[in-house]
Amino acid sequence: MDALLKNKLIRGCVVAALVWFFFRYLFGLAAPFLLAFVLITLLYPTLERIQKRIPLRKKYLAAGIILPFLLLLSVGLWAAFSFGLEQLQGLPAFCSRVEQQAEAFFHNCCCQLDGKFGWEGERIETYVIEQMNVIMENVQIQVAPQLLSSSYSCFKGLLSAVGFLAITCIAVFLLEKDYTGMVDWLKGEETVSFLWTAFEGVLSYITTFLKAQGVILVIIAGVASVTLGVAGVEGGVFFGILAGFLDMLPFIGTGIVLVPLSIWQLLNAQYGRMTVCLVLYAVCILIREFLEPRLIGNKMGISPIYILFAVYAGVKLFGVGGIIKGPLALIVIYEILIGREKAEQKIDEPSESAVR
Repeated sequence: MDALLKNKLIRGCVVAALVWFFFRYLFGLAAPFLLAFVLITLLYPTLERIQKRIPLRKKYLAAGIILPFLLLLSVGLWAAFSFGLEQLQGLPAFCSRVEQQAEAFFHNCCCQLDGKFGWEGERIETYVIEQMNVIMENVQIQVAPQLLSSSYSCFKGLLSAVGFLAITCIAVFLLEKDYTGMVDWLKGEETVSFLWTAFEGVLSYITTFLKAQGVILVIIAGVASVTLGVAGVEGGVFFGILAGFLDMLPFIGTGIVLVPLSIWQLLNAQYGRMTVCLVLYAVCILIREFLEPRLIGNKMGISPIYILFAVYAGVKLFGVGGIIKGPLALIVIYEILIGREKAEQKIDEPSESAVR
């Protein structure tokens, strides 16, 4: 028993080290081809059904499905980049507006302190405004120019993303020709059959997660945009949709949008809208807590605490990209080990003819 446990620990450490090495040094090179293999795996059953009705080669059918999607995604990335650049250019004016609103807000607060409690409201107001001016000056002098100067890097990143999508699209068309043979080899070769089992497990996890997050995103974005729009919050529909998208990210959620938005309403003395933002934040949290277990349930096979640890470890090991790489690496390790065990059990099981 001790030897078996020792072998499992050694195997787990070796697999973890290999997966870390792959995600640390090779993932960037292999990512478009892995994504292409995932796409062709997901599309292949659909392509076969369509081919029975439309006598065209699968690669042309795949092009008709993937190219419009990639085109829309590229347009969306360009629109997001253009909108972000426009917002960055207006950041200094927005900072001045925030400064004016904050000064008016603290002036009213300090006047009430002076009148009701007998405190030295004027001195408090002077100190708070001085500190606030220092912060705003640092934002305008240091942060804003750095953000504007980084627009070139963002543009390079946008071109890299478009190139990544183009390579993925070409790889899908090329893989379609040899896909059946590759799958048959992976399933039939005993030494590597566990890799196909692991791939199916990882793919099942990813599809389940994305479907669940997509449903939650649509619901939260719809509730947030409608609520903020009806409440009369400036740009409420946009902020609601943005909150829905950011809700997919761990540790960020809708609070990164709704909490600053509620503070902005407070500075503008819009207490009703501030309350709406805070209540909406709580409602969005409840929606996710209610829907996520029902849409995902126990289909993942991995405890949420392990996923949380994987996100933390991923950020420490891989940087910001570890938010995605960390959980994905954990799933790959888990599925490889489980797939290996299943393959070994299948080999060790006596065949029906041998039993007879």
